Amino acid sequence: MKEKILIAISDSSLSTLIEQKLTSVGYSTIIARDGKEALEKMKSAMPDLALIDVVLPALSGYEVMTEKSLDRMITKIPVIVVSNAGTTLEMHRIPSTPVMKDYIVKSHIEPDEVLQKIEKALGRGADAPGATPAGTPAKAGGKKVLWVEDDKLLSSILSKKIENSGHILLKANNGEEALEILKTEVPDMIVLDILLPGMTGFEILQKVRTDERFRKLPAMMLSNMSKPSDLEMAKTLGVQRFIVKAAASLDEIIREISNLK
Repeated sequence: MKEKILIAISDSSLSTLIEQKLTSVGYSTIIARDGKEALEKMKSAMPDLALIDVVLPALSGYEVMTEKSLDRMITKIPVIVVSNAGTTLEMHRIPSTPVMKDYIVKSHIEPDEVLQKIEKALGRGADAPGATPAGTPAKAGGKKVLWVEDDKLLSSILSKKIENSGHILLKANNGEEALEILKTEVPDMIVLDILLPGMTGFEILQKVRTDERFRKLPAMMLSNMSKPSDLEMAKTLGVQRFIVKAAASLDEIIREISNLK
């Protein structure tokens, strides 16, 4: 028998469909019909992974994940978030713990895709999103985006969203990686956090601007720091958009990436 998977999805028919797929390939499944039951079953059954719907009776998925993050016994259980089509995933309501593995939109759910995401989350799948091969062209209308970000939670959620929007993602965790990528790639824009290991986002951008190819490269800051001095520095370095992570939705971030010129 493979690992135990907790399925906490408000749509019972969808929950059953996923359960049947997982059990058919040897997984053990645990079903929770509401948020309170999901928390109780995480504590009693200790699943290896949980599918958590953001819309659940009793406690919402956001509340479940918040409670989970505060309980040392279950905080490390990895989660795949399930959201409704047309409903913005409220990223700022998901606790900053290293267990958010992926997300699924209900209307796009295919049992085989769910299985692939679970296999990947459990360490059996392909590399994480963002590992786009060098030299890959963007789709028509898409952009090649160099994104410098070390937050694993944000990366796991937003990387796939960027790629699904038709863009090519060049992902770097720090300044050294970003500068290495720029030796062989010419992105259409760069998105940076301010607080990063080693160099700050501002220091990275200062180095990037010394290269004649990138003096006018469109730039966006995606950070939780927004002091007047940060905004002024961003302006000095030619940053065209400054987005505060906690105040922005995924769709807003993607929209700004798509509109930046």
